[in-house]
Amino acid sequence: MSTLQLKIVTPEKEVFSDLVNQVSLPSSEGELGILPHHAALMAKLVPGELKIKRGDKTDVLAVGGGFLQMADNTLTIMTDLAVEEKDIDEEVVEEAKKRAEQALEQTLSAEEYAETLAILEKSLAQLKIKRRHRVR
Repeated sequence: MSTLQLKIVTPEKEVFSDLVNQVSLPSSEGELGILPHHAALMAKLVPGELKIKRGDKTDVLAVGGGFLQMADNTLTIMTDLAVEEKDIDEEVVEEAKKRAEQALEQTLSAEEYAETLAILEKSLAQLKIKRRHRVR
């Protein structure tokens, strides 16, 4: 089975680096599926669910905003958030979501609004993943 190199990097650390069979991720243009030897590509990553397939196993991460680059059979994802479902603290994320929703009801500068909206989007992505996998 053919593979591609996947690297996921946040400002804090390299979160993931391994050979994988397929990656599905949320982009500004919609859901992207990346297979080995995909054409060169650069795209904007949006908050949501990133799926990594390795053989019969699928790993799911919540990701924030960022960018991705596919070149030379290597997919590099640079994001401000990449967290596995098992590492998501639902209570903490729910509280962050509530604070962001309350803040959006206030009068905010354009910068504060964008920052608060980003927090809300990342919180929603994490909650969606945590709750979907808890039901299983």
